[in-house]
Amino acid sequence: MSGIVLEDGVLSVDREPNQLDELAIGFSQILDQLGIEHVYVAGYVSILAGRARSTEDVDVLIEPLDETTAAEVATTLTTEGYWGPAMPLDSLHEMLTNGDPIWVAPADQVTPHLEVKHVRDKFDRASLSDAITAEIGDDSIPIGPLELQIAYKLSLGSQKDLEDAVHLYTLFVETLSMSRLEAWVQRLDVEPEYERLRQA
Repeated sequence: MSGIVLEDGVLSVDREPNQLDELAIGFSQILDQLGIEHVYVAGYVSILAGRARSTEDVDVLIEPLDETTAAEVATTLTTEGYWGPAMPLDSLHEMLTNGDPIWVAPADQVTPHLEVKHVRDKFDRASLSDAITAEIGDDSIPIGPLELQIAYKLSLGSQKDLEDAVHLYTLFVETLSMSRLEAWVQRLDVEPEYERLRQA
């Protein structure tokens, strides 16, 4: 794992981008052009950090969009060769406003896809506001702070989520902010799970 390093708030991933990375990088470039804040979270962060597991989606949180901006995003995505495998992209504003995710993928591809959601709660907002940078080759994307990702995975509690948390904790234990991690553990009320994680 020597090719994956967390230092000074930057996750450096020294490998060729895979299909998931290319999906995330391409989407980030479009959102950056439109000036839309976003952050990648959940299982993709663990996979980016070297965990070998499959996933069908890449979770991305975006700032709430008004109707005009959402229409601009949908038009730009369509122009750039993306589509909505589950729902047309012009439903983007309605879906996100209702609290539903919308799928985005390169044309004619169903998986993997991006699962795009509005930030909803204080944990989503913290992922967005405290995002760190992941550098993949010559490209970079914003990802949720690893301390929050670990605590949130513990709160979800499925086998896959717990294994994601163990992977991130074990790999970055030397460079994580333990004070921030423990603060999130308290806020998410997962102290017993965290104790088991530390002893894993």
